[in-house]
Amino acid sequence: MNKENNITPQTIDDRIDAFIRGMMTEEEELAFKQEIQADPDLRAQVMATVSMIRGIREQGLAHDKEIISKYDNSRVRSILAWACSIAAVIAIFFGYSKDKRFNELSGIVSPYYSEYSMSEYSRGDVDSASVAHLYTLFNNIKAQRNMSKIIEELEPIYANLDSDFTYSSYANDIAWNLALAYIKDDQIDKAVTILDKIEKDNPDTPIAVKAHEILKKLK
Repeated sequence: MNKENNITPQTIDDRIDAFIRGMMTEEEELAFKQEIQADPDLRAQVMATVSMIRGIREQGLAHDKEIISKYDNSRVRSILAWACSIAAVIAIFFGYSKDKRFNELSGIVSPYYSEYSMSEYSRGDVDSASVAHLYTLFNNIKAQRNMSKIIEELEPIYANLDSDFTYSSYANDIAWNLALAYIKDDQIDKAVTILDKIEKDNPDTPIAVKAHEILKKLK
C-alpha cells in the first residue's frame, strides 16, 4: 500500500467498507475513487473485497450461511453478512470500472473529432437550420458523455441516406460521427460496421485512412 497515504490498514478496511456500502459522503466517495485510480495496491484490495461479495451473491442465498461460517475474520464475516441482506452490493465500485472503460474508448476516438463550423453549412441541399442542428449533434459528441440522444437522432438519418437524399452531401459526416458516438457508447460492433463501409466506399481518401486506423484499434 502506498505509505504516503499515512493510513493504517484498519482505517483502509473501514473506508473500503464504507465505500462499498455507499455510506460515504459525495466528497468522501469522490476522494476515495481518486485514491483507487492512483494507487494500484488500494485498487486491488477494493477489487478483492468486491469480488468476494460478488461470489456470495452469485452462489445464492441458500448457501450464504455456510459460506460465511468459513471465514474467521470478523470484518470479512460482517461484510459477507451485510452482502447477503443488501441487493445492490457493488454498484458504486463498478461505476469506476465503467468510467475506466469510457475513458479508454474516448481516448481511441479523441484524435478523430472534427469541429464543425456553422460557416460551412450552406451546401445548397438542406436548409441552414437543419444543418446547424446536425453540426450541433456532431460537436456534442466530443462535449457530452451520454450519447443516447445523439445516437437516437443520427440513426434514422443514417438509415435513410440511400433513399432520402436530403442529407446526401453530408453522408460521410453523418456516418463518421455516428460511428464515433457508437464507440463512446461502447456499441463497438455497430461502429465497426459503419467504419468498414466508410473505408470500402471511399478508397484512397483521408476518411478511409482514418476509418482504417480506428478499426485497427477496435478489432
